[in-house]
Amino acid sequence: MIDIVKLKTFITVADLGSFSKSSDVLYVTQPAITQQIKSLEKTIGCKLLKRQGGKIVLTEEGERLYQKAKSLLDSYDDLVKEMSQLKKDIKDTLYIGSSHTFGEYKLPKLIVDFQKLNPSVNVKLYVDTSKKIEENVLNGIVNVGIIDKDADSKINSVELFRDELVLCVGKDHHLSKRTQIEPEEIYKIDLVMREAFSCTRKSVKDALEDMGLNFELLNIKIETNSLISILNIIKSGYGASFFPKSLIQKELASKELVMVDIKNFKAYKIFNIIYFSDFSKSVLIDRFIKFMLDNKRTLGESIELTA
Repeated sequence: MIDIVKLKTFITVADLGSFSKSSDVLYVTQPAITQQIKSLEKTIGCKLLKRQGGKIVLTEEGERLYQKAKSLLDSYDDLVKEMSQLKKDIKDTLYIGSSHTFGEYKLPKLIVDFQKLNPSVNVKLYVDTSKKIEENVLNGIVNVGIIDKDADSKINSVELFRDELVLCVGKDHHLSKRTQIEPEEIYKIDLVMREAFSCTRKSVKDALEDMGLNFELLNIKIETNSLISILNIIKSGYGASFFPKSLIQKELASKELVMVDIKNFKAYKIFNIIYFSDFSKSVLIDRFIKFMLDNKRTLGESIELTA
């Protein structure tokens, strides 16, 4: 089956005569565009594009597909617009999806500020895993999402914010007197971690393994999907955990938490704004994305975590 995304990519490359220009227009990497064209050619069973005089042009078979695909996509766009008009109750409603960390601690205040600037707009916020938010964006359930992972190649993605991940212990933990530890010492620490498929955990795992450490040998004693639970466990004096630095500024200032630097360790949660270009991208979505990007500087400010 031929999907709409590959056809739109094919038409864009044919119109612009360039993979690099198409990459800029579609906000997709050149390798991803090349892969989509190859997949389409494999499905069709023939070569669709060729290089001629430094430009990408259509083959004879590509020309035939181009005419049919152009007509099909015009009809598809008309259908999407018609569906949007039928959903009149969505006209002034923005459906936002967000991963847990951002959606529960940083996004609420931003949504309030956005709504104050746009009082006629209703906002519906859904908080779930980054993977689920991606699926909801692709399926049109939410208009725009904020996730803490690299986005699927089909989705438009704009980097919003990077938050450093730091190892912390409670003020009464024996490591609270140490400002830095050697990487191998991490094996001797009782750890409290996010659940197996969390993006925070993956970022920590990747950073440690880049340093030559074996993540599977870590002494993970407690796992949970709740950042608040981890915070309270660590504050009680048990174990150590990795936290997004901007979320624990209050606890660091009051010395309820103490950062323990692992020599040469650097890890970040990278938050991306995502939307799906196959659905009509409204002025409202553009307005929200611009608002978020204009407020990037506030994302490093402290957020108080409460039990």
